[in-house]
Amino acid sequence: MLEIKLATELESALEREARRSRKSKTTLVREAVAQFLQEADDYQAVLAFRKRRGRTHTLAEVKRRRGRLDLRRRQRSN
Repeated sequence: MLEIKLATELESALEREARRSRKSKTTLVREAVAQFLQEADDYQAVLAFRKRRGRTHTLAEVKRRRGRLDLRRRQRSN
């Protein structure tokens, strides 16, 4: 379990978005963290491939060759 303290402005914005989207604040934060981690993983994979010389690759090719799975898909299937 993780507990975080948000600045008042962020807490207010999160509450507004939770009402607008009809999702809990916990769900919104969980989705945001999963998206951040997926993007960070994608970025690291791209950096690793950029170090290699040769032809360019699409992100899908990079993920497939590095054995990366989409964290959002993995999370939905659980």
